[in-house]
Amino acid sequence: SSPQPIKDRSLPQHPMKPIQSMLLRRYPSWRPRFFHQRVIPNNEWVTPTSTTRRARSSSKKKDLNRLHIPVMKDEVLKLWLPNNNALDNNDNDNKSKPIHLIDGTIGVAGHTLAAIQSSTQQQNDIKVLGIDRDPEALSKARKRMEKELDNKSNEEDDEYAEIEDVEEAAVPSNAESSRVTLHLGSFADISPGLLSLYSFPLKVHGILMDCGMNSFQIDNKQRGFSFRQHGPLDMRFDITTQSHKIHPGQSHRKIQPKATTARDIVNTWSAADLSALFQKFADEPYADEIAQSIVEWRSNEQKREKKAPTGIRTTLELRYVVEDCIASIHADMGIEPKEYFPPKKFYAMWRAPTKRLPKRTKDKLIKRYAERKPRHANHVMRVFQALRMEVNDELLHIRSFFEMGIAERCLEVGGRLVMIAFHPGEDEIIRRGMEGMVKEKGEG
Repeated sequence: SSPQPIKDRSLPQHPMKPIQSMLLRRYPSWRPRFFHQRVIPNNEWVTPTSTTRRARSSSKKKDLNRLHIPVMKDEVLKLWLPNNNALDNNDNDNKSKPIHLIDGTIGVAGHTLAAIQSSTQQQNDIKVLGIDRDPEALSKARKRMEKELDNKSNEEDDEYAEIEDVEEAAVPSNAESSRVTLHLGSFADISPGLLSLYSFPLKVHGILMDCGMNSFQIDNKQRGFSFRQHGPLDMRFDITTQSHKIHPGQSHRKIQPKATTARDIVNTWSAADLSALFQKFADEPYADEIAQSIVEWRSNEQKREKKAPTGIRTTLELRYVVEDCIASIHADMGIEPKEYFPPKKFYAMWRAPTKRLPKRTKDKLIKRYAERKPRHANHVMRVFQALRMEVNDELLHIRSFFEMGIAERCLEVGGRLVMIAFHPGEDEIIRRGMEGMVKEKGEG
């Protein structure tokens, strides 16, 4: 009888290997999309381990650390930190006393850490009172300082993890570091009483305020600041404040106190009030048209929906309304071809022609729309900026800072007041406030 062939006792071939070989021959740049499609030599396959996950989280942590770069760091430190001559002109004992500073918008402590590192090189002791309206920013600042100032280098801790308990992060605490004290509030709350509460002298050497928002607020889609991500239309700095239950079409003047989220404003204000808001805070040239489109969008929903209408709820929905409005204006003016933009297929995300879309189909459309390059981004950006400034009363806080004379009451002789502003409305208030301080000092 003929000899029997020897059976191959090697491992079975991976089911994805022939397919991968074919794809690589036809498309050399092709790469596996999912982890289970990756084939390693010797026909073996593995699953992700905890080591792999830890490596991914650590690389993400490093990327986040590189992302946050303080604005104008060198210029701010040069103006914010007092020089040795200013310290010598005061008491002779000041050299042994620490430098006391206030960071009115600490964020994730970029400027504060830079100031501490600079003072350490000059062998000066420094203490900072960090204030911010955002409890999530205070939580991130606390974790960052615990690691960098207190030398806590636990690699398994996520340095910029989302806060699990907002109320815990909102509690003022001075136990983060011997050099930094955190306080939840506004820079308009600065007073001798607040300084004495945290064992600070009644007058400090410098006050810093960086008006606006930070990059991590934009990156978090749940905060509603970015029109490039799908999230609730919120835009509050202080997320611990509660929004009021309102219905679209209800006059905002009858609500006491006023609405606290961007969704409340968009769904309750009249077209005239929305237009005035976009012109005041953003100088939007098409403010009337955009405001009218927002009102028509929510009124059409009231006619279609049998149940109580919800109004404009998400950031992408508001972006769609603004882009559609600007595209129609440009088509009428002959600036752009008369084609519907955004495409009609995205219209079904919120206004299905016959029946509601399945959730899976709707999620795919929303993801594709978020990944699209925004058309007419400048107009959308202005609308979001105006809503954010109104929700958080940003100009009111700056105006209150100067009207209450906080700088005169809480700054030492020769102290520094440093303010960073990019909005023309903020710049005007700051310029007039500082001019008034100089005039009062000259008259006195």
